[in-house]
Amino acid sequence: MKKTFPIWTLALLLLFAACEPERPAPTDTTDTTPPAVTDRIAYLLNEGSWSGNNAEISRINITQGTIDPEWFSRVNGRGLGDVAQDLVLYGSRLYCTVWNSGIVEVIDPTTGRSIKQIGFAGRGPRYIVCHEGKVYVSCYDRSVVRIDTVSLEIEATCPLSGMQPEQMCLCGENLVVCNSWEYASDGTTTLYDNSVSVVDLATFTETDKIVVGINPTRIQALDENRCVVACAGNYGVEEASAKVLDLTTQELTSLAQAATAMDLHDGTLYHYITTYDAQWNPAALFFRTDMTTLETTPIFTSVSMPYAYGISIDRTTGDIYLCNSPYTSTGDVYCYSPDGTLRWQVEAGFFCKKVVF
Repeated sequence: MKKTFPIWTLALLLLFAACEPERPAPTDTTDTTPPAVTDRIAYLLNEGSWSGNNAEISRINITQGTIDPEWFSRVNGRGLGDVAQDLVLYGSRLYCTVWNSGIVEVIDPTTGRSIKQIGFAGRGPRYIVCHEGKVYVSCYDRSVVRIDTVSLEIEATCPLSGMQPEQMCLCGENLVVCNSWEYASDGTTTLYDNSVSVVDLATFTETDKIVVGINPTRIQALDENRCVVACAGNYGVEEASAKVLDLTTQELTSLAQAATAMDLHDGTLYHYITTYDAQWNPAALFFRTDMTTLETTPIFTSVSMPYAYGISIDRTTGDIYLCNSPYTSTGDVYCYSPDGTLRWQVEAGFFCKKVVF
């Protein structure tokens, strides 16, 4: 059954939200039974609604195409928190940033039980990168924080000179961090950054800042020296774009299509761009770009998913996982084969956004 937002939450989220078009209802695939040993398991991050305190991690049996939608809260007897931002599996633990609650939740991926909540009060934890026994977290207080995976304590902070940092990637021994936007001192005017920060992991200091385009928010590493940066633009004159950045020469090469969200697998970038018409009705177009030739082709020719909210690629099978998250109700996760054939669909939580394998 679809769950809907209370009216006051909708008003806070999007005053311009359009009605969700009619679409086939998902099969009832709720599954709270332990998976078989041979079944493959994935984890779904549901961001939750702003101030709804309803973020959630679901467990998906991708072999069976079933879901335990409230896995974390069912196991722990409490919710995950308010506005979950990122989820990664590193070593024997899941790490989840819960932005508005100001925590990093550390979770046992086998049982779903919380191991520890690491406090980030007032810092606004956003995205995670893991490397050599450390977890790095970008924070809205213009910093990257380093967590030791043995002690599960914050051990260092790297200040950044850019605006609120978003997604990061690892290129060689450097973190490349998107500097996005922030409000001016009046609290209403939006200011946009146009750079990425380069952080040397050995010294844990910002060593460079490179101009890439207005409002960089997403980033994927191609190799030890190149990355793909998605710039959201200013939602007006400056349009969204996606570019390949060479860290050595600082040269930029534009892709044919921009990216609202993206994932990289086996030399191919999978991405989509969301656009809006004059009445703010959304539409999403899905592409794959060969990162050797930079040739871009559509993934689908007939799939309509206007409320796309995330794309994840299964590195084992190449399957494409799309999250569709309407503004007015819980979302759905769709699993497509590499050729674009729908395998299965399950109902998820509010603002489902990322599948972790």
